[in-house]
Amino acid sequence: MIILGMTGPISHGKTSFAQALREIEPMMIHLESSIVIARVANEMHAVLSQIPDPYDAKQLNEWLKFLPDILERTVHANATYEQIRLDPVAIEQHPIEYQKFIMHVENLTRNPQMARQAITIDNKESYRPFLQWLGGYLAKKVDPAIWYNEIVRMVHDADTTGAKLCIVGGLRTPTDATVLRHAGGIILKVYRPGHLQNDMLDPTERERDNINVDCTIMSNGTLEDVKHCAKQVLEDIKNNNLQVLYQTANSPS
Repeated sequence: MIILGMTGPISHGKTSFAQALREIEPMMIHLESSIVIARVANEMHAVLSQIPDPYDAKQLNEWLKFLPDILERTVHANATYEQIRLDPVAIEQHPIEYQKFIMHVENLTRNPQMARQAITIDNKESYRPFLQWLGGYLAKKVDPAIWYNEIVRMVHDADTTGAKLCIVGGLRTPTDATVLRHAGGIILKVYRPGHLQNDMLDPTERERDNINVDCTIMSNGTLEDVKHCAKQVLEDIKNNNLQVLYQTANSPS
């Protein structure tokens, strides 16, 4: 099975490139770190009996006490409450690191229904701040490889069921890429020249530029160009001839 890990800024064409690959290889699965993180987020919402005060660290920590059991159950990770508890001093000194968590609790306060519906690939944009914070915070406090160790388990399961191609999206840190590469993955960056890079103040988004990639896809063409480029990339991988740079606008038809 070919394993492709995809990185690149938000809204720069990763999803379009993955969809183009799916048209070429229907025996493909698409995994996202955000969906793995959403498993944890959904379990956190399920145990929430009362929405905490977003500015009260003690109340927030009462909620986080459930996390060690949730992590073991959902992503096979071991953690203690002391590892994950919020430090009020750290929040005061580095508020931007906690801003998205607080924003999510504020959203729950305004709309409690958000905690009662499952986070899926279709509605995850509404929960993006929480997923970003949870992903980065637990990687820092518990294990840098917490999400991609679980993804590798899912990749191995897919291999046993006959998948020919596995796309893993959402790589944000060098550790993500290293874990996937050790599992036999190839790391691609999809980048759209001149396009705005969103969320660069977010800690997990800033780390993207430190990822060592095997190949860069410069998404500077049309959707048809993207399809031609995806076909070429897949052929080159199969022929052990992957190039370091592809420009979709110059892809052969």
